Amino acid sequence: MDEINLQTLKKLISCEDEPCISIYMSTQSVKKGEFTKLKIEFKNLIQEVTEKLKKRWRFNEREIKKMLSRIETLVEEVDFWQNQKSGLAVFLNKDIFEYFKLPVDFSDKTHVSRYFNIKQLISVLWDNPKYYLLALSPNYSKLYKCDRSEINELEINGLPKNIKEFLNLDEEAAESPLSMSKAGTSSIYHGGGGGEEDNEDLLHYLRKINEVVNNRLKNTKEKLIIAADDSLFSHYQNINTYPHMLNKNVNGNPEKIPSDNLYEKSLQLIEPHLHDYTDEVLAKYGELKNTDKSSEDLEDIIEAAYFSKVDTLLLDKTAKKEGFFDKDNNKVKKDNSIRDYDLYNFAALNVIKNGGKVYSLNSEEMPDGTYIAAIYRY
Repeated sequence: MDEINLQTLKKLISCEDEPCISIYMSTQSVKKGEFTKLKIEFKNLIQEVTEKLKKRWRFNEREIKKMLSRIETLVEEVDFWQNQKSGLAVFLNKDIFEYFKLPVDFSDKTHVSRYFNIKQLISVLWDNPKYYLLALSPNYSKLYKCDRSEINELEINGLPKNIKEFLNLDEEAAESPLSMSKAGTSSIYHGGGGGEEDNEDLLHYLRKINEVVNNRLKNTKEKLIIAADDSLFSHYQNINTYPHMLNKNVNGNPEKIPSDNLYEKSLQLIEPHLHDYTDEVLAKYGELKNTDKSSEDLEDIIEAAYFSKVDTLLLDKTAKKEGFFDKDNNKVKKDNSIRDYDLYNFAALNVIKNGGKVYSLNSEEMPDGTYIAAIYRY
């Protein structure tokens, strides 16, 4: 599978059949054709899982072989390794075998526990944002929906294909009285003999595009990127009414740029905005810090998460602490046995299970250098 959504996470969260195996692996090197290297790295991760099953879970060789047989089949599948993205996540227990090829890089990690470890997987929900790309020129307009995996053209009712069609000009009228002049790097339409009236035709065309695009996107908060030459983009900026349009464009005539190249250039523009979603959350946490509506204490947060008190959880995806939550006494304990699990992961599981939001962040993104921070519902 190549898509992670809330339903996917809830399916993994609902599983408690011991042991639950989670494997994360960076697959960026496959872009350079290093398939053999990836297979070796994957085998090493499988060996880590084998050792954990043997030492901590007391599995014998036959049990381990049976448990890992489905993962082992992936090792020699050439197509599997040739069609990777940036990160691979594999989840296995008695009843479930799922793997995800994803556009987000992972740190190589193995987990064998009572629960699937989803700390790195959560970040995919936020680090693979959907955004829109509007390719725009007087003779060409297309709207695409994109993420870090793919670009897809959208069929939009009412979106003018070009200015000629929008002005209802037939071929003869288009060829005879129209002229084209250069503005920046692309052709800008001029009708008749040029002048203010022709410029108004162009602006009218752009206003219609803005109206149609804004109507399509009005119920979303996804970013909109414009692919157009700088002069046309300047006109569109003055007309635009969509509040989430970026103030930088993919410069050039999109008619002459292959869609794959447009897509790569748009990814470069969206990259600095990947974590814009945290600004509002961090600001809210800052307002509530040092009040009874927030906490940075792991044990307090675990209890609150279990009893559905946490609205929003900020989590350092690299943080780890072993132990277990004694539900009868509402205390965190450590047993140094298979009863222990990653407590940060346990907090995240319960927040999602109880309808809260979890943001799995890099260490430098966490407030005040904390490993975990929560905003409470009450």
